[in-house]
Amino acid sequence: MEADDPVTVYTLNDPCQAEIIKGALRNEGISCELDGERQAGLSDILEIGVLVRARDADRARKLIRRHEVQWAKEHEAPGSG
Repeated sequence: MEADDPVTVYTLNDPCQAEIIKGALRNEGISCELDGERQAGLSDILEIGVLVRARDADRARKLIRRHEVQWAKEHEAPGSG
């Protein structure tokens, strides 16, 4: 695999969340594309892949994990934490 080859680092079903992740990665200087983002009426059914260059994959995964933790904290049910 070459350093510039696209690699799927994350998959999800929520197109809005995919756009948020894409924006967060781009804000960190990581070139990112979404695969399957044009689902038409099949939102939440088909998976969307978050693709980055192979050389950015580890960093992208770390940023996505950080994003997931932050999102979970923000959407935690009152009294559950």
